[in-house]
Amino acid sequence: MTPPQRQTGFVALQALGTGRLVGVLTRWHRRLALPAGVAVLLWGLSGVMHPIMSALSPQPQRPAPAATLPAGFVPVKPDLHGPVRELRLASFAGRPAWQWLPADGAQRDWADAQTGLAIADADRAEAERLARAFAGDASSPVARITPVSTFGGDYPAMNKILPVWRVEFARGDGLTAFVDTGEARLSTLTDDRKRALMGAFVLLHSWAWASEPLRLTGISVLLGGGLLTVIGGLALWLVRRRAATLKPGQPRLRRWHRGLGVAVGVAGAMLIGSGLIHLHFARAQAPALPAPLLGAVPPLVTVPDGALRLSAVRVGDRFAWLFAAAAPVSGDEHQHHHAPAVPGGLPRYWSGSTELDLAQQHALMLAERAGAPAGAAATISLVTQFGGEYGFFQKRLPVYRVDYAAPGKPAYYVEPATGAFSARIDDRDRLEGYVFAYLHKWHWLDGLGKTTRDVLLAGFAAANVVAATLGLTLWWRRRRSR
Repeated sequence: MTPPQRQTGFVALQALGTGRLVGVLTRWHRRLALPAGVAVLLWGLSGVMHPIMSALSPQPQRPAPAATLPAGFVPVKPDLHGPVRELRLASFAGRPAWQWLPADGAQRDWADAQTGLAIADADRAEAERLARAFAGDASSPVARITPVSTFGGDYPAMNKILPVWRVEFARGDGLTAFVDTGEARLSTLTDDRKRALMGAFVLLHSWAWASEPLRLTGISVLLGGGLLTVIGGLALWLVRRRAATLKPGQPRLRRWHRGLGVAVGVAGAMLIGSGLIHLHFARAQAPALPAPLLGAVPPLVTVPDGALRLSAVRVGDRFAWLFAAAAPVSGDEHQHHHAPAVPGGLPRYWSGSTELDLAQQHALMLAERAGAPAGAAATISLVTQFGGEYGFFQKRLPVYRVDYAAPGKPAYYVEPATGAFSARIDDRDRLEGYVFAYLHKWHWLDGLGKTTRDVLLAGFAAANVVAATLGLTLWWRRRRSR
């Protein structure tokens, strides 16, 4: 048995060590209270705002399926008046028509494919048609239609697609659609309420208004203080609980702050920690390169059966037509933002009279143009829905995914119809994305449904805001009393 004197001395030393630890944790918990409280208020409130903004945002509608081009049709060759970046045969007002993007243009030109005559203001008319279809509004007057060739204002770089048309409806809610007439897709749909909420979110949450050094340093200091305070508060509660020094008779405000902090502190640490990881380890994707100039117009003897659109592409020294077919209806909630994707397998390529096996060569060429290693072994697949590492924020569909057996297992995502680079994702990006998705956006609750997940996430964020407010109140009272 341990002698009574030695046992008493050990308990005394243990109590002394616990008391010192409690003192250190308490002091730092109070010293960091102000930056921690500011951090939780800023990012907690704006975090609560995000699912609210998502729920209140205008919801895009699914347009009626476009008609396919007439099989066997022989189009009149277009008069392009110079080099172009995009050229496609599509439908306009129920007739086959050429559409192209001049090398230095912000708007696409159109010509009737049966007569070769130019169609005046066709791109503007197509933009209005698409905007009405995606907005689900066939009757409201259009206040303004303007071309957008640069990011900024209410069309930031996160939307990724250029050029687009800004179609503003003359409605009380300021409904505005940004549409890409080239791929017949919606880039974003907004209204006055969404603009106001997004402005507040950018101001408080992402700090897009700040220069990069200020943004990185400011957010890191505030969130770092918040994380240390939350973890320190939880550690303080555990130490005092084990030492049985928690006093039940403390003032009500202090008990509420402690109880709520313990109840939601782990969720707060998850949100703050994953936010810091995202801030420092998420890599911005390079902007999409402009499509290479088409040096010539591929011959098109006849239109193949079932084609929705035919897009001219250059694959090495060869020219061909990328065959876009109508896709089956998808249940994906964001699929309606984009032109129909090829239903399975790799896309078909058309020489003008016969099919060509160019899909893999085209995918490799586009990936190498985006920085992929030339000549390396790769696996090629077609992505037709958002999900996993290629999320809705990437905007472009369908895209080739080109996987390389290189360190980090990089995958390049490129859009075959436009030649645009969309994303490069490797193991580091996948790990950061996994942490952000599961610890910050709580996708581990997806089985409960998006609405339930958002309500729970917003509830825990709001509870952390309340706990921080109580803590700041205690800090202010202590400061005034001293």
